[in-house]
Amino acid sequence: MYREEAPDIRKELRETPVTTIIEDVDCFSPRRTITVKYTGPNIRKIVNSVQSIIRTSMRITGQNTFLDEYYVDLTDPNKKTFHMFCHGVREFDMRTNMIGFIRLKQGLIYPDGSGSVEIEFTPKVITEWDRESILQRNPIYTLLLKIYGYIFYDNRRRRYIQECKGYAEDMIRRMKDLLKLIESAEYKHS
Repeated sequence: MYREEAPDIRKELRETPVTTIIEDVDCFSPRRTITVKYTGPNIRKIVNSVQSIIRTSMRITGQNTFLDEYYVDLTDPNKKTFHMFCHGVREFDMRTNMIGFIRLKQGLIYPDGSGSVEIEFTPKVITEWDRESILQRNPIYTLLLKIYGYIFYDNRRRRYIQECKGYAEDMIRRMKDLLKLIESAEYKHS
């Protein structure tokens, strides 16, 4: 059904919870993403191990590990192409979380089980401040929140970024160990 005028959503916007999000993507400063390219046998083992690598390296449970995207193209009988995107969430405190992303892209699996894949690791530290009430949406409250964040909470966030870097490096190390276990023909760190 087509409407001539746009619906009025002001009421829904007033009732929607508001948060201020400060996002740090500098766990791998100055890069945001580390990429490992792998060509060799037994690609299925990599696909099956992604979520367990996230769980063990970030020290989280299966409830905090998510499979966001998984696409497989089976149209060509000589090869299967795939794309997979997973992430895990580790809570540092009530405001700050670490999210570790692993993306398998440009994946190819041939009938003999060999193939190639590009593995991307992206860790983020995200801090959210709730601003649901009228008082919390006040500009003065926002200014006080920024002052508190920069003066008192910044050191804690910097510690969390260092922990995030450690968890993400452990994730990469575990993936490289898996690739060596598979007797990799070659892998390139770029």
